[in-house]
Amino acid sequence: MNATKFCIATFLSNLGDVIYSVVIAWYIADVLQSGFLMGAVLFSLGLSRFIAGLLCGPVIDRIGAKLFLWLSDMIRAIIVLVLAILLWDHTISFVILIMVSVLFGAIDAFYWSASESIKPRLVATEYLSRLNSQYFTVVRTTIILGPLIAAWTVESISIEHSLIAISILYVFSTFLILFIDSKNSHLENMNDNNDKTSYFSDLRLGFSFLNRQKMIFYLVITMFFVNIGANGVNVLFPFLAKNVSDDAKYLGYIYSSMSMGSLLTGLIFSVKSIHRVELKIIYLSFLLQATGIAALCFTRNFLIILIFVFVIGLITGFIGVLIPTFVQRSVPIHLLGRVNSIMMAISMLSTPVAQFIFGVSVDYFNIKYLFFIAGALGIVTSLSSLLINERKGTPRETVM
Repeated sequence: MNATKFCIATFLSNLGDVIYSVVIAWYIADVLQSGFLMGAVLFSLGLSRFIAGLLCGPVIDRIGAKLFLWLSDMIRAIIVLVLAILLWDHTISFVILIMVSVLFGAIDAFYWSASESIKPRLVATEYLSRLNSQYFTVVRTTIILGPLIAAWTVESISIEHSLIAISILYVFSTFLILFIDSKNSHLENMNDNNDKTSYFSDLRLGFSFLNRQKMIFYLVITMFFVNIGANGVNVLFPFLAKNVSDDAKYLGYIYSSMSMGSLLTGLIFSVKSIHRVELKIIYLSFLLQATGIAALCFTRNFLIILIFVFVIGLITGFIGVLIPTFVQRSVPIHLLGRVNSIMMAISMLSTPVAQFIFGVSVDYFNIKYLFFIAGALGIVTSLSSLLINERKGTPRETVM
């Protein structure tokens, strides 16, 4: 029951996030008509998310993941409601939008780190992969449904009412979080003497753990470089669709193929548990994903492109289940908040880097070469990590 409440709360919260992102983007593009403001909002969101991601771990470990899940959704509900009132009053400004963006970025960092940290307290270790799959499926579903719902609400009931609806979603999520029991579980409430240590010593403990556990540190570095190529593909997809046809529906087919592949993987592992996760399997999955990306440069047949994209989505979904399961089993539970926040921050940093590199490059290079470069980056990185892993040996999972 705890896992079910958690997944439903995640669905409501993430659906609110996706709808909010689309509604605000539309408001900036349609009403304010400012490309500069759009860039400033996205930049401030990413920067605050990265900084908060590095710093939030010790606080989550000390105070508790459940409380931060509840606070994150409650604060977002209040912010969005205030934003709706300001829109009605026509008093919204550039500064307000940037402030809201900074707050949302920081809250996102706390929310996602807390989400990963609470999972081992909800189910037994052997069911972690199943919970991660259910969680992944829920998130992917909101990414598909969110833009459709956002478009309908903006057209049918106005931006202000859309924001109120988003606020209600967050409130319902907080209600469900209240009934999640994360204490009386199969785990002891380990705190590693957090009450006797300072925030900065807790923060250093997270970094020192990664420094000692070299294999996990190499995983973080691998994720960063592989994600540059994987996130760069999202910049290239619109141009790939444009090369096939001027019809925008072809871009929709590409995104749908990717999402369907990811959803299928999530559904499969929602009912089938992965009992052991090895770094070698994660790196091989990275290698397959990167090979699929590189292969896109060799074909112009749209059906074959959709098949490749579907397979990339399948593997991406598999990776999305493997990595959190490995981390949750390998990191002591009292350090999960710190380690998850650092990993999330470094991984998220790859997104703006990829968007900048491939966004600029598409004006100067043939798109097929860029797909090859994106794939080659992932292939070289994952092969290097595989070799290092084989030489050093795979770390044992910590049973908690």
